[in-house]
Amino acid sequence: TIVLYFLLVTYAIICLESVNEVIIMRKVTALLLAALVLVGANTALADKTITLDKDTKLVPQGWTVADDIKFKKNTVVKLNDDGQVIEGVLASATYLRPAGWKSLASNYYYVERSAPFFPPRFFYHPYRPGLVIPADGHVRYMGNKSVTFAKDGTVLSGVIDNDVILQLSDNGYGFVRFKNDNLLTFDADGRVISGTLAEATKLRPLGWQHNLQDESAGFVEFKSGTGITFDANGLVTNGSLSKKTLWHNADGSTKELGAKAPVAFTADGAEQG
Repeated sequence: TIVLYFLLVTYAIICLESVNEVIIMRKVTALLLAALVLVGANTALADKTITLDKDTKLVPQGWTVADDIKFKKNTVVKLNDDGQVIEGVLASATYLRPAGWKSLASNYYYVERSAPFFPPRFFYHPYRPGLVIPADGHVRYMGNKSVTFAKDGTVLSGVIDNDVILQLSDNGYGFVRFKNDNLLTFDADGRVISGTLAEATKLRPLGWQHNLQDESAGFVEFKSGTGITFDANGLVTNGSLSKKTLWHNADGSTKELGAKAPVAFTADGAEQG
């Protein structure tokens, strides 16, 4: 819009000049037409948003088979050029495949069944019968929460409705349990970016190579129930420690990091507060 306004002003100024007036006007007119076409093309390519007046079945982007996925009424949904969902609010809890589904561990879910499904018993049992069923790389995402889909149809971000265990990196062994009722995000390659720890976990932050002075091997314990972020290699970039820790920076200096408060880690050192 600003570019178009500038061109219009330029056009008006040139029209007032007498030297080669006709030639100049033709060139500027052609320039204006090209600008209008460009603006129109950019508008056409822009993602669309709609507000739903009722719970509505829509298809996420990247899906080749439509399913009954409902998005919540009175919320805004972002669509691509093909009318498929990029981002929207789920109407109810829904099983979807996260971008990092190949890193999922113990991917099963529990379904309660009625008592008649099982053989009759002659004594009381204080449990609800049920079945454990493979989830095939799917995770239950909370209803009334926003989800964002990657171009391949997997979920880049959403609030998980059950704990999720993920292998942290393809380059080594190790699993992290992420807490339910919290946002879990991935990059387009399926690497976990951020989540909330379901239990205290020992991990390596950026700059761990400068912290090999004891038997810890560069690992520090991060507090259960706190948010954490990772780089592409599975190293912690931000998290809250379980206890006070003396951290060694790349320049040889040290810093005492407090417990239960977020710490930002870089290859050069750590900062808190």
